[in-house]
Amino acid sequence: MIILIFITTLLTFLIVRQNQLSKKLPPGPIAFPIIGNIPQVAYYVWKTEGMVPALDLFRKTYGNVFTIWLGPIPHVSICDYETSQEVFVKNGNKFKDRLLPPIFIHVSENLGLLTANGDSWAEMRGFTLLAFRNMGVGKDLMEKRILDELNARCAEIDADAVNGKTIVKISDFFDLTVGSVINSTLVGKRFEAHNKDEFLHLKKIIHVSSDIFTTFDMTVPVWVLKTFFPGRFARSVEIQEEVLKYVSREASKRYDKMKLGEYTPSSEDPQDFVEAFLAKIDQEEQTGGPTHFTMRCLNQVIADLWLAGQDTTATTLVSGFNQLVNNPEVMRKCREEIMKITENGYRPLQLKDRAETHYLNATIAEIQRHASILNVNFWRLVHEPTIVNGYEIDAGAVITSQLGALHVNNDIFKDPSKFYPERFIENGKLLNQIIPFGIGKRSCVGENIARSELYLMIGNLLLRYDIKPHGSLPSLDDKLPYSVGKMPDKTVELEFVKL
Repeated sequence: MIILIFITTLLTFLIVRQNQLSKKLPPGPIAFPIIGNIPQVAYYVWKTEGMVPALDLFRKTYGNVFTIWLGPIPHVSICDYETSQEVFVKNGNKFKDRLLPPIFIHVSENLGLLTANGDSWAEMRGFTLLAFRNMGVGKDLMEKRILDELNARCAEIDADAVNGKTIVKISDFFDLTVGSVINSTLVGKRFEAHNKDEFLHLKKIIHVSSDIFTTFDMTVPVWVLKTFFPGRFARSVEIQEEVLKYVSREASKRYDKMKLGEYTPSSEDPQDFVEAFLAKIDQEEQTGGPTHFTMRCLNQVIADLWLAGQDTTATTLVSGFNQLVNNPEVMRKCREEIMKITENGYRPLQLKDRAETHYLNATIAEIQRHASILNVNFWRLVHEPTIVNGYEIDAGAVITSQLGALHVNNDIFKDPSKFYPERFIENGKLLNQIIPFGIGKRSCVGENIARSELYLMIGNLLLRYDIKPHGSLPSLDDKLPYSVGKMPDKTVELEFVKL
């Protein structure tokens, strides 16, 4: 009897609390006690065949700002640019902390960039942005690094040509090209014949395990995974630790040499990120006192930068070329513009050409809109009461700009399923409303590197090759529509014919 009274009282309290909060929050489906909207979300994800279509359906029903209760916690989704700008840029200091996946915290221990909050994250972000600037990111030095890597890969394509044509597994090509750029930026080493198989093996592990990182796996407590899904838990930890071990080897070797006096890193002219960080570690050790600049933190930062910088950009490029071969007229218009700018291919396309390549810029924006790597964006913690679109959001809620749903918002992008770069030329303001790198304090620190890679790789490949599908056209469907991240068709082979 006492247990029944307790359960009844608890349910009554939760229902009253939920109803009181719901009156102040943005609209959304009616939530059940304790479990919230989990049944409705599961149903509409199944019915619409994906996370993004389900979120877009909620947007169409309840407006650009809506509330979904996942368990007892209200999750506020923003699906338009203006509100995202107001919340995460103008009031960005209120929403710096992420709601971190428990499985990530378990491995990272609140260190690094992607899976950390608080003072350590803030210091690592500031240092990383400064280090990248000192290394020439966004300038000629980074452009040279990208073009050198692209030239090396194109030389391999040309060497394998038969009657002027090479069959290219496009996902391997971009994985290796982008991976080599980010690896040389972080640890000063590119991928060549002796180590590229090791890299491709690591990529295969990550790709095969993509289905593990579902919304469920990213939200449930670690003890639930350990107890009821031990295989998934072990695999999740194994993947993260294997990546961490792989990308941190060079840093560990150099740190050992530094301690032996055989290596002195330069803080003034670092050749890669590891050198910049080791110089900071050396400086902090000489000063003494507590510091966030440790080898454990360096290893986690490198892993975060490597994973984010390699996988997202390579995936966007694969998605982009899948779109281009399905839309050859767009490819033709891009090539005509690039040829005109580069004097019929007399020189490579360079970053300084951006101001004149309006159609290529529009095409890249449309590629990013369709690729839109995250089906569900990282949630931010609400630490203090705040007003969003006239609604009062209390502390304890979570909020995010749902980039996947924003990029298919038909109030902003008419006929969103269509691949139509001209939309950005007809309305130049739309370019600002493509935010694939996030918005506000937690936007991607490698945005300048990624933008440079997309522009130089897409532009120069179109300048050098006539690119066609080998066999049937690639699918444009998301291969993991129920996962946190999108996945384009990576089985595609394309024919590269040198112009």
